[in-house]
Amino acid sequence: MVTYEAIHKKVSTYHQKHLLDFYHELNEREQQTLLEQIDHLDLSHMPKMAAKSKQTSASITALPSQPTFDLTEKEKTQLYNRGVSLLSQGKVAVVLLAGGQGTRLGHDGPKGTVTMDDNPETSLFALQAQQIQAQQQEAHVQIPWYIMTSPINDADTRTYFADNHYFGLKKEQVTFFIQDVSPAISPEGKIILADKGQIFQAPNGNGGVFASMKKAGILKEMKTNGIEWIFFNNIDNALVQVADPLFIGYADREGADISTKSVKKVAPSEKVGVLGQRDEKPAVIEYSELTEEERHHPLLQDANIGIHLFKRDFLDRTADASLPYHLAHKKIPSIATDGTQIDPVEPNGYKLELFYFDVFPLASSMSIFQVDRENEFLPVKNKTGQDSLEEARTRFSS
Repeated sequence: MVTYEAIHKKVSTYHQKHLLDFYHELNEREQQTLLEQIDHLDLSHMPKMAAKSKQTSASITALPSQPTFDLTEKEKTQLYNRGVSLLSQGKVAVVLLAGGQGTRLGHDGPKGTVTMDDNPETSLFALQAQQIQAQQQEAHVQIPWYIMTSPINDADTRTYFADNHYFGLKKEQVTFFIQDVSPAISPEGKIILADKGQIFQAPNGNGGVFASMKKAGILKEMKTNGIEWIFFNNIDNALVQVADPLFIGYADREGADISTKSVKKVAPSEKVGVLGQRDEKPAVIEYSELTEEERHHPLLQDANIGIHLFKRDFLDRTADASLPYHLAHKKIPSIATDGTQIDPVEPNGYKLELFYFDVFPLASSMSIFQVDRENEFLPVKNKTGQDSLEEARTRFSS
């Protein structure tokens, strides 16, 4: 059992003693819960978390891509067949990032349960399940599907799949695992208490997926089952081609640690992250990092769309890597020093988020497969306007 003395020493060492300010007002069960929460925190990272820096002085260079329209029909057939062969040998698994809620879309529930009409068979989850079914029929294989949820939507997601009979997939091929959480910090770097006996914690961003996979035993399971490639995508693309054999064949031919799909930017001014190199290492380069000249560079036009193939052994090597935290300025319910509850009207602290693409610089190489935006990229991020549910529903109804 975790002791008060041990935790008091820990928080004193890392200047977080305020976490125990109300300890003696709690009952025994609440005290133990708080001690265990603090015990699980790596307080040594707090100073680093508060000092995430922009990489403004980095050297940005291009990384040439392979546009699909430059492939001959013979090449496409060869790559497609190569991908189908890998699928049929059970060498490919799928990981879906689905920890978000549909709040910004005006939807009450997990984002994956948002539908293109009133039919659950057109939900974002269902559309991806249908893609997996199609590849299974082509390759005569059962493709394992790993879905990362979050503490706020895990139960609802599991219930949704059960209620819809896993959209025709086998229950045993679908594995849910939960995204880890991180505390929030004040502008002074102090961990925020949600109430007297509870640290405020929130999902730690999509970059926590690799450590969460390892923690859940998924990477070990994949290795045991002979998985070589991990198809990786987000929930919010209504046109994603899950476990696309052409992409798998391309990735296997190139042999890079990471292969990633891209679409060509609609204009140099499009505010998206692009795929390239930062200090000669593979990277997703944020729009704000680019100079005006770099934004117009003909080889820096590959927009990241969140669809990747990772070598499984690459993730084995990097799952424990310490990725940088990004600070998201948010309104965070908290407790004042006098014990009163604070429900802020303005952002008062920072959530700590990890981004999956911060693992890219650890790769020895990355290949880019540029695809047609019209056929493969329909982001559903807002309720109306650009990249919206409204746009997606219009597209599906036409």
